[in-house]
Amino acid sequence: MKKLSKKEIKKFFKEERYRKQNIVIILDNLQYTRNVASIFRTAEAAGVKKIYLTGITPQPQFDQEFQHVSRKKEKLVDWEYEQNAYWVLEQLKKQGFIRIAVELTNTAIPLYKLKDIVNANDKICFVFGSEIHGLSKTTLKNCDESVFIPMYGKGASLNVAVCAGIILYSF
Repeated sequence: MKKLSKKEIKKFFKEERYRKQNIVIILDNLQYTRNVASIFRTAEAAGVKKIYLTGITPQPQFDQEFQHVSRKKEKLVDWEYEQNAYWVLEQLKKQGFIRIAVELTNTAIPLYKLKDIVNANDKICFVFGSEIHGLSKTTLKNCDESVFIPMYGKGASLNVAVCAGIILYSF
């Protein structure tokens, strides 16, 4: 086994470069710029088509520290700011997206069962909420499904950026 050179890495990823599924995400009322920057980096790597920033979520005008976190992927991922997540969810519904809240609710399904209700050709929107409060009742009401990541320790949640990485790569 040997580590690939930069040239070999580019060749390796050129062959498997694009995700066929149309996946977008909504970041609703995230508070910490570091999390938003990290999600941009992960979203670009996972082939996310667009990120919608809503509410108080920081918009990319990242200073040098946060550009280091994002690796400047905010320049490669299409993004848009809207004040209200409701409007974005309604527009995505009209476009045929399945809107999936990433939140523990009374009807939430574990992540590993998501493939049982979503087809490979479906357009998917994952909705991530505030690090402190999660998703609002209004946002949850406008989602089609909710999904959670099973937790095996004593904690009940993960950092939103970690959660986004798990969701985007497990799906």
